[in-house]
Amino acid sequence: MAESEATASIGEGILTQVFSSCSADPRGSVHRLWGISLLFVVLYFVVAIFEMMNMKSNDGSFAVLIASIWSGLVHLGLGVLGTFVLKRFPTSFSVGFLLGVMIVIANQNLLLFATFLKFGQGDKTTNTLFAVVGLCVFGVMSFMSLLLFHFKQDVVVAQLESSGKESNRDVA
Repeated sequence: MAESEATASIGEGILTQVFSSCSADPRGSVHRLWGISLLFVVLYFVVAIFEMMNMKSNDGSFAVLIASIWSGLVHLGLGVLGTFVLKRFPTSFSVGFLLGVMIVIANQNLLLFATFLKFGQGDKTTNTLFAVVGLCVFGVMSFMSLLLFHFKQDVVVAQLESSGKESNRDVA
């Protein structure tokens, strides 16, 4: 048990050093990075539409066509979900749920990067653009996940007690 606590404190210490410039306004830092993440999500959605049109017009793989459509829609849903959670409903459960979704989507982007980078069907330039934007979104989502994880106590506004009522906690 002591070893896992030591490992957790080392990890927390590293994140504290990495995000030391954000510690003065942690909630604002999370919201600003989420705004930047939304720009990348919208860019990814637009590039996914171009990739879909590329695959459709060049007789590309139907499976890859579905992958580009689905990933674009998932990113659009992430933008809506994340904005709703961070702006309107920042409970510990919803912030944890958002963290899990962001980690899954970041990993999906890494897999899509590997798939589309050297994909032979369709236009090579569009495939490479889709892959590179996916890698950028992977980096942004990973960084956003780390920042949100580190400052989750500062982002959570209303914690629910076991009775289902909100606790009277001062909000900074």
